[in-house]
Amino acid sequence: MLKNIKRYVYVGVILEGIYYGVNGTALLRGVSAVFEEGKAYLIMGKSGVGKTTLLKIIAGILRPTGGKVMFMGHHRVAYIPQNLGLIKGATALENVLLAFSSQCRLCPLTNMWPRSYVDRALAALRAVMLGDKAWVKVENLSGGEMQRVAIARAMAYGADVILADEPVSNLDEENAAHVVELLTGLRSRGLVISVMHNREFMDMFDEVYMLDMGSLKPLCRGTSSCS
Repeated sequence: MLKNIKRYVYVGVILEGIYYGVNGTALLRGVSAVFEEGKAYLIMGKSGVGKTTLLKIIAGILRPTGGKVMFMGHHRVAYIPQNLGLIKGATALENVLLAFSSQCRLCPLTNMWPRSYVDRALAALRAVMLGDKAWVKVENLSGGEMQRVAIARAMAYGADVILADEPVSNLDEENAAHVVELLTGLRSRGLVISVMHNREFMDMFDEVYMLDMGSLKPLCRGTSSCS
């Protein structure tokens, strides 16, 4: 597959022959794909076909039983799970600050953060229109607002590969559209791969794939052909 990649194209993520099985059943069967920098990708498919599994393999959370994931160039990966991974009882700001926990391991325990980290976290919250909700506990936010906190955390982390698992599954249409707009806008930082089971927001992505029977197939390419 690598020999088919043109040299002048900067490639963000390459999947080469990914296999994954559970209890003797093959969930992914030789999945190969190229995800380029500057694009937002949508992977669709019915529940249980392996969309989340594939996203976790790209994130490095799961190890494939065959094949490999390759990253080209500098990369920082942010995985936004369907349950968002937010800490209840903590504020929106405190949740975004967790993006820096690997750089300051005692900070989450003491809740004392360097001013530079706080400024970056606040800037990320303002970027997703939540600057006025920074000190609100996340359980008191709406579903759309909580999703935006998770996006802000990925932004503060400086991720250039953003992986989002069913980001709008529990949102109404208006909030869902706003979240997808924010998410796909992060293509300017690197690349975005999101998995969903509905077709409602296909036209907001650059390329759309369908995962079915263990194979990943292109559904449409370019926003004009995905509408």
